[in-house]
Amino acid sequence: MHRWIFWVALVVLVNGCSPWIGMHKIELGMSKSEVMQQMGKPINASGSGSEEYLWYIPANRFWERYYVHLVNGKVEAYGQLGNQSEPVR
Repeated sequence: MHRWIFWVALVVLVNGCSPWIGMHKIELGMSKSEVMQQMGKPINASGSGSEEYLWYIPANRFWERYYVHLVNGKVEAYGQLGNQSEPVR
């Protein structure tokens, strides 16, 4: 019984470490509709003219923020907000 509880706890812990959003499915050049098909509805959207940002928060990591930057309706950059590495371009 203890071994079963250990494995269940381990699976929950490992699954809780990765965001429950489809950021890994996003590619440069995707359209807004393709992004929303993979990621779902953003929590917020902002922008003006030909630029737009879509903002996402994973359900299991509510302290993290992710963005998708669209220019002329196509993905120009995306990534985790506040991440020290360069955004994907």
